Amino acid sequence: MRMQKFGRTDLVVAELGMGCSSLGGGLYHGNRREALATLRAAYEAGINFYDTADNYSQGESERLIAEAFHGKRKSVIIASKGGAVFSPIGRLGLRVKPFLRPLKALLKPARRKLHHMRDAHKKYEHSAEHMTAALEASLKRLRTDYIDVYQLYNPSAEKLRDGEVFRTLETLQRSGKIRYAGISCVTAEDALLCVKQPAVSSVQVTINLLDREAIPDLLPQASAAGVAVIARVPLAQGLLTAATSDTMAEQSTRDDKKFQERKRYADQFRFLEAPGRTLAQAALRFVLGLSGVSVTLAGMVSRKELSENLGALNALPLTPDELSRINSM
Repeated sequence: MRMQKFGRTDLVVAELGMGCSSLGGGLYHGNRREALATLRAAYEAGINFYDTADNYSQGESERLIAEAFHGKRKSVIIASKGGAVFSPIGRLGLRVKPFLRPLKALLKPARRKLHHMRDAHKKYEHSAEHMTAALEASLKRLRTDYIDVYQLYNPSAEKLRDGEVFRTLETLQRSGKIRYAGISCVTAEDALLCVKQPAVSSVQVTINLLDREAIPDLLPQASAAGVAVIARVPLAQGLLTAATSDTMAEQSTRDDKKFQERKRYADQFRFLEAPGRTLAQAALRFVLGLSGVSVTLAGMVSRKELSENLGALNALPLTPDELSRINSM
């Protein structure tokens, strides 16, 4: 496991981080014991960066991290987010999810519709008042008195241009309850609005073989500014894996035509499969090899998924010819 500086901060992070968005909740990932075992196995494998948010699994993701690393707080780096809020109907729907798990097979055909219904009741609030309360709640769930990297979750481009969100970050940092502040950005263009802001120590963006918009401009500009880049969704929500259906990409799409186009595009990268290297591992190696990426987040909810992701570290590196072909696609 290669260790890297996290921008201009004093944090040193493992190149591979654990994305905890699906950990411990939802209809399909409710195995608490396996979630804890996966967190602990990741730590033993050298992963020290854990990315979560207050809305992941209704706070259960943060609670699992607290339990898994009790007594090890100083040896792990916790990155959390705040700003996503749900309507009363949305909160009710999230609370009943665990009780529907026995019916998950029957609900599978409606999975996409349920995903969209949830998102319809979600919005983002980044006022200093809301974020201060959200931070306090996260600290309580995480059973800690500080968060290493606290990120505003998906502020709009309009809010970023207005600048109030950066003043909110400064307010949070002055509280002494976060070490460093960042922005989890919707697009690479949004991240470019953040990298020269003194309050911003990190930006989080989507980077994978299908989504490379951040590579030519954001990565060099962030590096020059000393801002860490957290690369999320390296497997394109399952499109860059062996899965042929029922991926998160399929569940979350609102435009089936665009989804089918992305799926066909993803299939063009199957030339990267090789003996001793799966497509998922090749996709991870691509992001891990990018100059300017501080940590690559791989989502995982089981030790099996952890093992597959860790395998990327020792898999065959991408050849110059393969990288040239990627860049031409």
